[in-house]
Amino acid sequence: MESAKLLVTEFSTADAEYPEIHQVEGNVILKYKHWREQLVEIFFAAPIAFKWQMAISLSENERDDSCYEIVDSEWVALHIKEDEISSTEGYVHYKFNFNECGQFEILSTQFTTKT
Repeated sequence: MESAKLLVTEFSTADAEYPEIHQVEGNVILKYKHWREQLVEIFFAAPIAFKWQMAISLSENERDDSCYEIVDSEWVALHIKEDEISSTEGYVHYKFNFNECGQFEILSTQFTTKT
């Protein structure tokens, strides 16, 4: 069963502006200004899937203004089942909640940030 594990990050999605999502040469860059008007860029190398949705879907104890790793992700399991990835590649389901703006989710092995 899926669960959301809070990520401790150097950035915040709370009260952030609507983010920009860029796909460049197979990588994804998420850009936005957080509540203190500081630009945040999050870089995901070679993700296998990502999505943005305006509807807010939260699991129990998940906040609408925080970032999570989705443990035992059904989305990751689907990609393994379909032979898009193997279970040894280390893909993680990340979820970034932007209050009332929406949610960004991505399957990637890691991310790096620039603030």
